[in-house]
Amino acid sequence: MYKMRGFHVQKLEVLRSSSAESTCSTRSVSCSSNISHSSSDPHRIPKVKRKVMERKFRISPATLRNELENNDVYNNNYLETVLLDEFLTNLVMKEYVWQLNRQDIKCFNNEVIGNIKATVGEKLPTKINREILIRSIPAENNYLVRIGHRIPSADFLKLWRNYDTDHSGYLEIKELQFLVHDFAQLVGEDVSGEDLNKALNSLMSEFDVNKDGRLELEELSHLMSVEDNFMKAFCSRQYLTRKDFDRIFAHYDTDSTGYLDKEEVMALLNDILKYHESSDAHIPVPVLKEVYKEVMKACDTNNSNTIQKCELALLLTSV
Repeated sequence: MYKMRGFHVQKLEVLRSSSAESTCSTRSVSCSSNISHSSSDPHRIPKVKRKVMERKFRISPATLRNELENNDVYNNNYLETVLLDEFLTNLVMKEYVWQLNRQDIKCFNNEVIGNIKATVGEKLPTKINREILIRSIPAENNYLVRIGHRIPSADFLKLWRNYDTDHSGYLEIKELQFLVHDFAQLVGEDVSGEDLNKALNSLMSEFDVNKDGRLELEELSHLMSVEDNFMKAFCSRQYLTRKDFDRIFAHYDTDSTGYLDKEEVMALLNDILKYHESSDAHIPVPVLKEVYKEVMKACDTNNSNTIQKCELALLLTSV
């Protein structure tokens, strides 16, 4: 049995950006007016012909990903066709909030359904494949949401390490260029030049909440699909059983090496800290690094720069 105490880090100040209210740019309907005069009747009131332009709807990656997750599309790899109309209605309403009327919603739904039919034929199957569904939705940079599974927190930290090449604790523009390019290639698209710049501008506009020109760990997590806090089920317990301990170790040892490397330990600490701060927001990387150093000093008894299974027991009973 392993006793679980509260995790305390003295003089730890976590500075987080306050969540910015999601803003939607107003889509205006432009009209061109042509006044026609009747030459036969000079007293006739001129007719005004109004040409209403179609509204172009674009769904943001964050909104699309959230709705896909809410409907379990990533896990199932499909959406039931009977739920398609409701899914699309909820999607466009969440993106545009109060800016829509019934005709707008109908036009959006018909556009997406038309795109699906162009791929699968006029008769829709009983289930819509995830990839076909995402490709059919008019979304900005939809390749950013086509990686279809929730990422374990340890793998999320490893992905961060891979692109944070200068180890600054942030992803700057040059690093984000590689991330966007790799994401696009992963789903078979080629993004470069002007398209890459547009994708980056769109990404930063939506996910750079504090507008500092770079992404923090928490900001990137809104782009990715990261698993829920695994430690939430254990941190509230006074004692951990052997089975609990084995589950925790196996979960964070994502590459099955028999030990926890730096990112895997940081992912574990991140989840513990989030629980004790009663927050779902990720701890900033610079803070995580400081906590990691203190934990390794206390728990890495063989100085291997990893946490062995016996050392994890020490970590969990000391935090």
